[in-house]
Parts: sequence; C-alpha cells; structure tokens
Amino acid sequence: MIGNDVVDLELAPRQSNWRRKGFLNKAFSAAEQELIHTSVNPDTMVWLLWSMKEAAYKAHQREHDLPRRLNWLAQKCKVSVLTLETASGEVEIENHTYHTTSEITSDYILTSAEKNRGSGVKDGIFEASSSEVKEQLKKRISEEFALQNWEIQLEKDRFGMPFLTGNDGFFFNRFSLSGHGRFYAYSLSLINCETTVKHS
Repeated sequence: MIGNDVVDLELAPRQSNWRRKGFLNKAFSAAEQELIHTSVNPDTMVWLLWSMKEAAYKAHQREHDLPRRLNWLAQKCKVSVLTLETASGEVEIENHTYHTTSEITSDYILTSAEKNRGSGVKDGIFEASSSEVKEQLKKRISEEFALQNWEIQLEKDRFGMPFLTGNDGFFFNRFSLSGHGRFYAYSLSLINCETTVKHS
C-alpha cells in the first residue's frame, strides 16, 4: 500500500510555529530533533520529517484498515539520502517499515511512502483545486484500464480513505490523495495492480 503528503512551505510556518515551546517534543523523537537542530536548513527538515510521517501513516492506515489516529511519536523516521531537491528514507510504525521518497522545492515538499520498494509509485502535483486533481487521477486510471472517465467514481470508506469504483465491479485503491494550501497531489501505484483491481 502507498500513502502521500504535500506541505505548502508558504503556509506551513504560518499555521504551525515549530520553534514554539513544546512543539518538537510532541511530534519528533530525540533523534529526529537532532536531525532538525543539526540541519543546514532546519525549517526544511521539520517539514520533510512531518511529510514522511503523514505519508507513511496513510499507507499504514490503508494497509491495516485503521481509523485515522496518528501518533507522531510512535513513528520513527530515518533519512538515508538528502539533497537540495530530493530525499529518501524510512518510517517505522509498530514494527512495520515504509520506504519514503520526497521531492523538495522552494514551494512545497511532496512525499510518497510505500510498504514494498519497487511498487512503481507515480506522483502528480498541481497548484489547483481538489476537484481538478481528482479528475486528473480518474483520467490516468481510465487510460490505464481502458475505461471512460465518466465511468469512474471517487468514493471513501468508513475511515475516510479514498477508492475508485466503476462499471462491472471495477475497484481500485492503490493510490493516495493529499492537499495543503496551494497544492494538491496524488501518488499512484500500477505495479501488480491486478491484485487490487477487481471486476465482477
């Protein structure tokens, strides 16, 4: 399963002042705080770790059919590779490991998380409305499975996780949607998707 998260770097510091007393202790372990304090750009590191945790939890939530109950300190981040424009790492949640890849720009950080490496995650990000992103996702899925765009409906399960349905029992849930500020994004996996796409 996969998850994703996008952070609008213009909005995030206005919404959450991570330098205020107690903020870091509620969201980040001692090792993660060390990464932040020793980083060349601590602001970027805060929101990178934040997006890694959010993306990994979405994958974990879908994998185990859980209600949304994110425990920030129960997620342990490791950053393996970090450049000015990309990052990769791992997030451990309850003995489950999720592999993350991140795109870093001056405007946003976009992270996708996957349980198994090589699941062929494709990301799309738009400075657009949520409805436009949903239409782009539906378009991509309809092209992949030779369906008409109008045949596909976006729905949510009892825990608010999105999935796509269509004619003849079509069902697809190997994707994640997120939005923050100016940006909306999706991550999509089509590798071995026959195991998650069902037709009656």
